[in-house]
Amino acid sequence: MAYFPMFVDMTERECLIVGGGNVAYRKVIVMLDFGAKVTVVAENICDELRKLTIDDIASEDKTGSYTANIENNKTDSDAADRITIIKRKFNQKDCNGMEMVIVATDDNALNHEIAEYCKANGIMVNAVDQKADCSFIFPSYIKEKNLVAAFSSGGNSPVLTQYLKDKEQEILTPFLGELNEYMGQIRERVIAQYDTQAERKRVFKEILCAAIDNGRIPEI
Repeated sequence: MAYFPMFVDMTERECLIVGGGNVAYRKVIVMLDFGAKVTVVAENICDELRKLTIDDIASEDKTGSYTANIENNKTDSDAADRITIIKRKFNQKDCNGMEMVIVATDDNALNHEIAEYCKANGIMVNAVDQKADCSFIFPSYIKEKNLVAAFSSGGNSPVLTQYLKDKEQEILTPFLGELNEYMGQIRERVIAQYDTQAERKRVFKEILCAAIDNGRIPEI
């Protein structure tokens, strides 16, 4: 079955990640990169996750939670403000109020149980490496600022989607990410200046082609 491609604005939306290992860490990085507010619940927290919120010499508080230490952590201050790590066993109540749940524990039975609970309560859920328990899957993707390309094999072949991602990276460069930002900045001006859709499309195409041919972003 092919999955429907849909780009979702995750800015400030609540996301729960159950699990504290390296797989969970990678999912946290993805969700923070797309603006989500992330809560991690796990009994054991890997060093990479821990360092997102506190510096090496800090300790957890009395509740077992790690909170952002913006001055010392390695994420930007905005991302640091959007992550909370709770060091304890998962409770179903942790799903309350969440718009997305990602399950990344090494306990398949627990992953399945959480996924079933989420589906029954209308919460989008991804159980890592358990396709049947997922209501959505993560594609391979490339992101340059707001320009994003994503690939899905329907969960059949991560190797194939990685191949497509590697090929696309030759085209979707940081320059195109910058160019996309520029096109967004001039969009309203062009729309106001030209009356028809055909004229606007022509102007946008001319600007795009000129920037690519010259290898530089025009000045505003």
